[in-house]
Amino acid sequence: MKPSSRDKLDLANKNFLDIIVDRRRLLVTLITVATIILVWFVPQIQTDPTLESGVDKSTPAYLDHREFTRIFGNEEFILMALKSPGGAGDPETLKALDRITTTLQSLDKIQEVVSLSTIKLFQKKGELFGNYPILRKNGDNLALPAEPELEQIKKALPVTDLLISPDRKTIGILLRMQDKWKFDVDAAKVLRRELNEIIKKEAPANTQFRMVGPPFIRQAIVRYNIQTGIIFGVLCLLIGTVVSAYVFRSIRVTAITNAILSLCVLWILGFMSLLGIPLNSTTVLSFGFIPIATIEIVIHMVVRYHFFHQCTNEKEGAIKQAVRWLARPCFVCCATTSIGFGTLMVSSIPMVRQLGFIMSVGIMIAYGLAIILTPAFFMRLKQLDASEQNTVIRGWLDNSLDKLEGSIFKHSRLYVMFGLLSAAILLCGAPLIRSDTQILRMLSSNTPEVQDLHFVESNLTAVNSVELMLLGQPGEFKSAAAWSKIAELENKLKSIPEVAGVDSLLPLLDYLNTLLSDSETREELLANHSKVPQFLALVNMGTEGKRVSRRFVNDAYDVVHISVRIVNSPDHPIGEVIDKIQAAADSVMQDKIKAVVTGDLVVVAKQTSELIRDQIRSMFLAGLLITIVMMIQMGSVVLGLVSLIPNIPPVAAVFGIMGWFGIALDAVTIFAATVAVGLAVDNTIHFLTQLKREIILDPDRSVEESVRSAYRFTSKQISSWSTITLLGFLALIISPFRPVVFFGILGCASLCLGLYGDLIFVQSLILSSKWLKSAVRKVAEAENGKITSSVVEIVQVGSSIEASCRDSSETRRKIG
Repeated sequence: MKPSSRDKLDLANKNFLDIIVDRRRLLVTLITVATIILVWFVPQIQTDPTLESGVDKSTPAYLDHREFTRIFGNEEFILMALKSPGGAGDPETLKALDRITTTLQSLDKIQEVVSLSTIKLFQKKGELFGNYPILRKNGDNLALPAEPELEQIKKALPVTDLLISPDRKTIGILLRMQDKWKFDVDAAKVLRRELNEIIKKEAPANTQFRMVGPPFIRQAIVRYNIQTGIIFGVLCLLIGTVVSAYVFRSIRVTAITNAILSLCVLWILGFMSLLGIPLNSTTVLSFGFIPIATIEIVIHMVVRYHFFHQCTNEKEGAIKQAVRWLARPCFVCCATTSIGFGTLMVSSIPMVRQLGFIMSVGIMIAYGLAIILTPAFFMRLKQLDASEQNTVIRGWLDNSLDKLEGSIFKHSRLYVMFGLLSAAILLCGAPLIRSDTQILRMLSSNTPEVQDLHFVESNLTAVNSVELMLLGQPGEFKSAAAWSKIAELENKLKSIPEVAGVDSLLPLLDYLNTLLSDSETREELLANHSKVPQFLALVNMGTEGKRVSRRFVNDAYDVVHISVRIVNSPDHPIGEVIDKIQAAADSVMQDKIKAVVTGDLVVVAKQTSELIRDQIRSMFLAGLLITIVMMIQMGSVVLGLVSLIPNIPPVAAVFGIMGWFGIALDAVTIFAATVAVGLAVDNTIHFLTQLKREIILDPDRSVEESVRSAYRFTSKQISSWSTITLLGFLALIISPFRPVVFFGILGCASLCLGLYGDLIFVQSLILSSKWLKSAVRKVAEAENGKITSSVVEIVQVGSSIEASCRDSSETRRKIG
């Protein structure tokens, strides 16, 4: 009797997958040519110095900020803080400040410098009024005004809080970069070096100084992105090397694995450069995830090759059988993982969409390269003799897994209860999830940028700010009534604990009122309807006054700007602070004047609701699409739905740990749950596919025995791959980005519970549920009925194969 065409392991039957082995030279040549082309593009890969890939430009918050910058310009400054032994009261310190300011003004990358030596204020000198510097000249020396006068100046110009500390020991210098250099990372690096050299040359001895500002933060983030990508990729490659060397006990197989992993990363870099996808906080993660996905295929290929080589002495035949056996299940595994990442493309945040695209495409590229190159490499090598105990077929995990197997069959109900209870407890933490999208809090506390910020805030003042824009009718902010509302609003803002200071044009109007009239109270100023327009006209008479006025009110006097400095503390999430500021403005202005809180911090923070919607949409979309794929693969709606069960614990782990342990929701941790679904289902595929095969092969066996047999066949491979992936996620803790570190922690937790779901929970659920056992049996019987005419032939072919193996009964069970 001829072998059935349904038996894919019978080499007498033609199979289109044999082309991978038969035409390997052509395929390798094509891959080589494609690699050469892609290598050409790798050096052209771009970074994201603007950080715009982390911003959704379609949100109302972004449009508000764009309108704000159109009216008032960009509020982006670099702040230098200098703490000298003599403090601001030391004439030598002030002379050094003057020299430093003059030198900074000569730099081609600097548009504006603001310091105590540049600020002028409308003052009275003798009988004359005019704009005079606030620093006093005393011969060749400079001096601060007397303390009462200095306090009056600080009150009139709140910006001086950034220029001199309350204890007078620290002085600040504000710099604004030229717009054309603002997003140039190399220019920021050069400027930082120039600033360091100027301070070291001109500042008094033993002066401590730090610099903070968006250009330096952007430069650091770009640098850390590249470092994270390189280190994560190298660590994952190292993990793959160590695990491959331990599992396979073969230098040649380990070399094959590393070659394929490196080629996958190279292809991904080339595609990113070709498609214009930049390196950012999310896309760099692909350098680790894709090698991890690749090594799974290589492991299965090596294991299956050695297994089939025990049944045939012909190397090419064993390789073809391995390819036939693995091509479809590995494709489905990669497809489900690709779908999991691909659903991230529903996100409104560009960097999340970019990761979703590059990972979904990259994983399928990795599948193609691994399934083609692994057999090609094997065919070039000499005979790969490896004793069975040196492969993952019989590893050191055997004893532990045997004990776990016995425990599952004895205590299946207990394991089900534990899994459900753990998932329920973890999911209860989901409502506690908070978001905090402030960029500086993305960096670890030990990074120089965060340490510089702490120095500035502890010695000078808070530097983070949001901008409040008040929109009225044309000419409305020439009236005393409108400024009365602004005065009330400022008082309310200052009462908010998280607000460190408020800056607007009102303090300067107060100062002019005190200087030029008999009145010394704000109430009298705002009660006089003629004074406010007069003082506004006075401020705009000089160049310096126009510059100050232009920062706070537009030419039509229908838009006013108030800058609100806020405390940078993890105890005060930026979103909550913004809500408090908005609520205060709305309560004062009511419906007469529209209040809009804006700024870079606000744009990012306002994405919170979108982030949550994105996570929910991508997770459910991933679950739906993966379920459909599983139904097709299993040939059953029931088994397709059962495949989702092991995914409950890893998803619960992500939500629970984020909620219970205070891990904030941001542009990186947002996709942890979706990734958990995509990765966890791979092992489910292997187990349920094998369970189905076991029942079809021996319909007379009980479901319990089939579960036991499938468990023994897949448990070691599931454990091996989960260990590699777990170590890959663990490697993320080296990142200077806190969200990436948290993502690694969430990934490790989801993989641990995913391993529980695939190695314990789903088996226990089937064993403890009569309905599930019956459903699984019916699915297998229905499938078996479709191939009744071929059962005899398949069993005969299986018998002929197993006769050449060392353990015929065990082999028959495995290759059925």
